[in-house]
Amino acid sequence: MPDSIKILLVEHEEQDIALLEQMLNNGYIVSSLDDSSNIIKRAVTIHPDIAIINPTMQGLPTKILCSKLKSLQPPSHVLFLSSDNTTESCTRAYSQGADDYLLKPFNPIEVHEKIQISIQNIEIQKQLIKASDTARIAIENSFELGTIITFMEAIGGCEDFDELSMAFCNAVEDFDVNLSLQIRCNDGALNFRCANDSLEAVILGEFKGNAKIIEHANKIIIHHDNISVLLKDLPPCDSMKYGRLKDHTNIMVNSAGARIVSLGLQMELAERKEQDIELALQKAAKIKNLFKTTFSEHQKTTNTRIAELEQQMESVFISLSLDYQQEELLLKSMHSLLSEFSDSTALQVMMNKNIDELLTDMNQLQGD
Repeated sequence: MPDSIKILLVEHEEQDIALLEQMLNNGYIVSSLDDSSNIIKRAVTIHPDIAIINPTMQGLPTKILCSKLKSLQPPSHVLFLSSDNTTESCTRAYSQGADDYLLKPFNPIEVHEKIQISIQNIEIQKQLIKASDTARIAIENSFELGTIITFMEAIGGCEDFDELSMAFCNAVEDFDVNLSLQIRCNDGALNFRCANDSLEAVILGEFKGNAKIIEHANKIIIHHDNISVLLKDLPPCDSMKYGRLKDHTNIMVNSAGARIVSLGLQMELAERKEQDIELALQKAAKIKNLFKTTFSEHQKTTNTRIAELEQQMESVFISLSLDYQQEELLLKSMHSLLSEFSDSTALQVMMNKNIDELLTDMNQLQGD
């Protein structure tokens, strides 16, 4: 018989206690209580595997005691002591929380058989609890892994650090954990869920060397080059959930750190492109002004030359008949005018050259 089985006897009859102890001391750890004062506290402290209780003890809160014993992990198996084998007595025993009962006077064979049945029920109960815990842990782990996968998918679409911090906080809070977060970038430290001048912000900013994970009481600080996280209100450090949360959050921190680097490069590239576009626009404005000025001057010169030609033509055509010299003068004037118009070709060449340069700059930006 297993010597680790603890049995609690609650009985005011000394003879019954002595008789049961004599039957059970060989192979079990037996504790006896013969009064009802502070019995619930003492029973919880002993945490028996099996409790044998006389429900007729004066002042004994039988139903409350049974409920408390049943709420223990693992729960105690409760046997009532009874000298009444009627249906009413059995029904009353079960309604008060008993799993079974022992009849007085005690039959040693019956006592050991009842104890063995209780032990078997205890083992079944332990297996059920273990199976339930295993299933619960598997479900929790599956949920947490699903949260991590969802988080990794979400951060790929984050366009700035505010969106990234929101995705991180939402994911960690799905684990029923509170947190503070700091993201470090070229513009400095950005704190989330804590004030910039708070002690938490100072602690998160003091990343030193290889101390990637710092554990203290029910808190964990996880550091990365670009992000630090303080987890608060964690489960006990010796629990499986604590270990899972630490590992899962560490995975998320490393993933977020890589995304922070990527976002920083994207923002830097976007800023560079914006600056280059601004320079290209300034260059285009200068070309426009240069063309406008040059064209205006050319137009002014052209108008002047045309006016001069008109005057010359008037003086030339005063005479109704043209001699050789008049004809020569007319031809020279026309030739001079055409020479002035030919200057527009140079203007066109200049315009095309500058516009081609502008288009080249814009195509280069688009290629980047």
